[in-house]
Amino acid sequence: MRSLKILLSILSVAFLTTASFAHINPLLEGKKVNKEDAEADFREQCTTASAQIDQDVNNVRARLTTGGDVWWDRSDGRYVVPKVEPGETEVSSIFAGAVWLGGTDPGGNLKIAAQTYGNSNGSSDFWSGPIHPETGITDKPICDDWDRFFEVSRQEIDEHLALFDAASRGEITYTEDLIPFGLKGWPAKGNQYFFDVWEFELPNTPQALAGYWDEDGDGLYDPLRGDYPVIEIRGCEEPNVPDEMIFWIYNDQGGGAPHAETSGQPIRMEIQVQTFAFETNDEINDMTFQRFKLINRAEENIEEMYFAMWVDADLGCHLDDYVGCDTARSLAIVYNADAVDGQPGTDCAGGVPTYGFEVPVLGVDYFRGPLNEFRQELGMSSFTYFNNTPGGPPPGTTDPNTAQEFYNYLQGLWRDGTPFTFGGDGYNPGSTDSIAFAFPSPPNLTGSSHWSMCTEVLPEYDRRTVQASGPFLLQPGAINELIIGVVWAPDFAYPCPDISRLVFADDISQSLFDNCFDITDGPDAPDVDWVELDRQVIAVLSNDSEPTVSNNAFEEYNELDLQAPEFINIDGIDIPLDSPANHYFFEGYKLYQLIGPDVGIADLEDPEKARLIFQ
Repeated sequence: MRSLKILLSILSVAFLTTASFAHINPLLEGKKVNKEDAEADFREQCTTASAQIDQDVNNVRARLTTGGDVWWDRSDGRYVVPKVEPGETEVSSIFAGAVWLGGTDPGGNLKIAAQTYGNSNGSSDFWSGPIHPETGITDKPICDDWDRFFEVSRQEIDEHLALFDAASRGEITYTEDLIPFGLKGWPAKGNQYFFDVWEFELPNTPQALAGYWDEDGDGLYDPLRGDYPVIEIRGCEEPNVPDEMIFWIYNDQGGGAPHAETSGQPIRMEIQVQTFAFETNDEINDMTFQRFKLINRAEENIEEMYFAMWVDADLGCHLDDYVGCDTARSLAIVYNADAVDGQPGTDCAGGVPTYGFEVPVLGVDYFRGPLNEFRQELGMSSFTYFNNTPGGPPPGTTDPNTAQEFYNYLQGLWRDGTPFTFGGDGYNPGSTDSIAFAFPSPPNLTGSSHWSMCTEVLPEYDRRTVQASGPFLLQPGAINELIIGVVWAPDFAYPCPDISRLVFADDISQSLFDNCFDITDGPDAPDVDWVELDRQVIAVLSNDSEPTVSNNAFEEYNELDLQAPEFINIDGIDIPLDSPANHYFFEGYKLYQLIGPDVGIADLEDPEKARLIFQ
């Protein structure tokens, strides 16, 4: 039987504790803008989205923007892990990322929406805000209103649940002015307080907005009736709350603004994003997650449709990265080409900070792709890459510059339409040995059947990856999900590292997704009351809150170990997953007397700093 314990530390007087950077922007110059997709109506075109925020709850500090691009500040990479204190040197593991979309209308016209680096100078394919569900268009005032993020913390939700629980018992009156800010301004369907917080109205849309738990089942969000924000995942019915959630909306219609990034025609796609993370003491503390809800506002079918996640992952220095994939896990992998991060040595062009001699490995897990017209879920249909370095690799393997070239990469082809083929760098014009997944072998495996950048000893370039799903028929009003998780593990032995630790971390992230992100939390701390007597202090510990407030209500904590196998074998007998052997239970408290307020959990076994006084 597994067990978890709460540590309570009591100081003799009344002290209690309970348990930047990347390469120069590679923006392509001289792009032509296709004017044919500009709307000829009275609406004012949207301008480039500008809001930015940091996702910053665990060991990752990840910059987000509202214009379809993430993980950079429109100049430098800002996916900083490990997170450091302000003023210390930040090393980024990703330069930028974005969702790519593409397909054809019934007339065969190509529709493309994709973002790379263009938002830094106003060359946008995406703009802030929703699209009107009936007209299929938006305009500048709507885009401007929605050029913002909506953030809520686990702490605010716990505060709300405690207030609602107290009000349910008749102890207090829960009023509008007591609702925590993040819940009060949450853009969920029917939120009557939204206008008071943000001074603009929520759209009335059948596809809903930000996810929430509907306590009274009336289909409208109202915290005073017990509702609160949750992770919204198709097929997940029980409410789950991470330590931080951030929500925003963007679209590719932009009030008729031209697609200046790809020069493509708009799809009329609305994308609602929910990004979230957990603060833990295991591998989950180095992860972030993004869930994209894609709503087709077009009036016609989009055929041969593809969705993809494009990532420019730079592990510190951008000039010496290799990429690959794990097809069984739908996982993109980025690792260093040699034993030292930098070129030359631990230095990098442009003064980009590097990981030096302690080089990590990063993965992007493609948890869920879109549904086709038969409601069948599509997984990752291709993993491809391309190069940034001008004058080095073949021109057909570099950054896309036209709508068709973006679409080629979405289809799992090279920029010039050449299929990816097995061997070398994957660019072998004339070869018929085409493949959908580039470099699917772990970098430390050798032999003719294994293919990785490490076994091929490829040149050290700056590379980007594309994880795509398709093709499928996208119908008007269709709602799809794209869900990814970024996993990271530190300090590997290079070159050609054994990436088992990253795979282990990814399996944890996959278990989280499979279990609707129901993370295994330890028992919540009890309520503590103090009774002061002559030369004596008595701590009264209680857990008589309702289960909606504490997961250890009445000291009945019981949580499934998400890493437990489907069956656990004990003495030759397969015990099913719901057996107590696969669960954690509350066992009790430990109380410590500490020498001072600076003593932490790591010091509890030091007799010079802490003394166990009760168990």
